[in-house]
Amino acid sequence: MDAQFTCEQMLKSDAFGRIEKGIWYHNGTAVQAIRRVYTQNIWRKPLARWLANNEKTALCKLAHLAELGYVPRVLATTDNYHIRSFMEAEVLYRTNRPVPRKFFLEARRVLHNMRHSGVCHNDLAKEGNWLVCSGNNLPALVDFQLAFCFRDTRHTLFLTLCHEDLRHLLKHKRKYVGVTACEKGVLAKKSLLTRVWMATGKKVYLFFTRKILGWQERNGPCERDF
Repeated sequence: MDAQFTCEQMLKSDAFGRIEKGIWYHNGTAVQAIRRVYTQNIWRKPLARWLANNEKTALCKLAHLAELGYVPRVLATTDNYHIRSFMEAEVLYRTNRPVPRKFFLEARRVLHNMRHSGVCHNDLAKEGNWLVCSGNNLPALVDFQLAFCFRDTRHTLFLTLCHEDLRHLLKHKRKYVGVTACEKGVLAKKSLLTRVWMATGKKVYLFFTRKILGWQERNGPCERDF
């Protein structure tokens, strides 16, 4: 059988396209997968493609983490959609299991690895982007649409965005298991970029995403996108 995707369930549809869960058939194997189909609307398509390319580029750079189950693996790409692996996991804030300290220790290692790979997630304020993997309680990350990739891992902007990724992780850690005195210091150290964003751009962002796109700040665009 040639490579093909069979849709079993549409998870979400919005201004930028739709997200489908189904089966990816390739080289005689069949695996559960997620397909992100981009809108064909002439006005929204450029932004939809930009968001999708962010995700594809970031996940390809993090292929080594995908092999370990920390991020999805890119399975196929075209001009109109891309397919990635499905993750057996629960959203962090929806899990009924106790969240161990090991989860956040491992999550911090994932961010450290991403930093060395030149990738910042840039959307970790949303708790819904952190998953608890079934079976081992280890963390996984999804929704890399706002991610940035840098060649120079010493670039000031990149280091600032990585700091914000860590700060948002610690905010979640504080909620579940508490933080150390050192981590409280990290939480208190908001970057200038963040302070400017909170005072200006975030209000526009919230209006656009909540009122126009109907997203919820906690969940983001892909609450069920595992």
